[in-house]
Amino acid sequence: MSGSLAGGFSSPDRGPAGAGPMSLQAFLAALPPTEVKRARRWLIAVGIVATITGVVAIVVPIAASVTMTLFIGWLLMFWGVLGAVQAIRGPAPRSAKAWRMVDAVLALLIGFYLVVLPLSGTITLTFLLAVWFFGTGLLSLWSAWQHRHAGGVALTVVNGVLSLILGLLIAVNLPSSAAWAIGLLVGFYMLWWGTGALVAAFLTRRLGH
Repeated sequence: MSGSLAGGFSSPDRGPAGAGPMSLQAFLAALPPTEVKRARRWLIAVGIVATITGVVAIVVPIAASVTMTLFIGWLLMFWGVLGAVQAIRGPAPRSAKAWRMVDAVLALLIGFYLVVLPLSGTITLTFLLAVWFFGTGLLSLWSAWQHRHAGGVALTVVNGVLSLILGLLIAVNLPSSAAWAIGLLVGFYMLWWGTGALVAAFLTRRLGH
């Protein structure tokens, strides 16, 4: 996030002749000064909260892992209820309603399992996370092999190797990795996102508002 935001401010003299969308700088420059200040305040507030949350999640990863498991569980239960209501009331063929109902029931059951047994659910989510890292690593390496003559393929290889290593480390250390894997990843993501928001808030000062 911070990279894209910084990119929008790194070349203030660049004109809108390109085919890409309007840059963040041009968008904010078109706003009234009061709106820019309001956006800056929101970016600062969100950035501080996200940064603090990220640091706490990194320091206490087990609490963050269980919290994330409970959040996903409640989210799935909410999604299941909405899906069931849509399946019953929505105007759709009977076969489509049946599939929607099955999907809703599965979401409800998985969500209920994660909420009632969050520790076991954390282990399950950690295993799925390891599978996801391993799978994305293999796909990245396969993509790098398919485009081995193209430029920039080394970065894809590094990404694939790191994903494979992380997936293997999480899987080999199960169930103990469930105490830190999800929490650390959420913490680093929140820290990165919060830092990006604070950088964006600082860069808005360059607009001169």
